[in-house]
Amino acid sequence: MHLVAKALTTCQVDREGDYLRLSFEVQNGRTSSVTLPIECAQSLLMTLPGMIERALKARHGDEDYRLVYPTGGWTLHAAAHSDQRVLTLQTTDGFKVAFALSPEDADRMASSLADDHASREHALAVN
Repeated sequence: MHLVAKALTTCQVDREGDYLRLSFEVQNGRTSSVTLPIECAQSLLMTLPGMIERALKARHGDEDYRLVYPTGGWTLHAAAHSDQRVLTLQTTDGFKVAFALSPEDADRMASSLADDHASREHALAVN
């Protein structure tokens, strides 16, 4: 059965954390839902951003178009039992995503941000 959703109405997690249920308003004002095991939901989470970006590029006819969200905050902390750091980025509306950073990645990121900041400061001082 193929349904065309008009709007996402509710999202639920079962008590054990094994399944997600997404409910939608579909054509003719009816509702329908899909229940996904958490592993399937994780795969979907990894797939959707790329699909949305491809759709937006096609819609706008612009290969440089990007799916971008404003940053509402971030945290960085040590991962338990690892030399990695966990970088969590949050949008202003509460969406969060966390990334594991190796010490090398964290160093490269810090250097990149410092270099970019220094370049902008220099450019502003010259102008």
